[in-house]
Amino acid sequence: MAKLCQRCGKYVNRVDIRNKPNKNARIKALRDAWDGNHFKCYYSGVVLDEINSKSPLYVSFDHRTPRDEDDIVIAAACINYMKTDMSENEFRAVVIALSKAFQGGTIDEKIFNLKYWKR
Repeated sequence: MAKLCQRCGKYVNRVDIRNKPNKNARIKALRDAWDGNHFKCYYSGVVLDEINSKSPLYVSFDHRTPRDEDDIVIAAACINYMKTDMSENEFRAVVIALSKAFQGGTIDEKIFNLKYWKR
């Protein structure tokens, strides 16, 4: 594994009690999210908060497919929480359907046939 700067080291070495982290995948996610000045959210492109762990924009690791440690991206904490038990494709479909509903449209309930839902 490559030597990490202090900034990246604090994220890669963060304790994760639920999973055995794939550190190489996490390093790649951090590199991909870095724009030269800030980490940016994979889904929204917003600049992430590296200081306040209570911020909805705090840096978090998201599994593009739930519980798949090999395919990790950096996401805003609030988006990661919303997506928790959805694959990236499921999440995108639900967000698009919700957007249409908020604009007066209807939702096909089949959109909620979520393969990874574990609640």
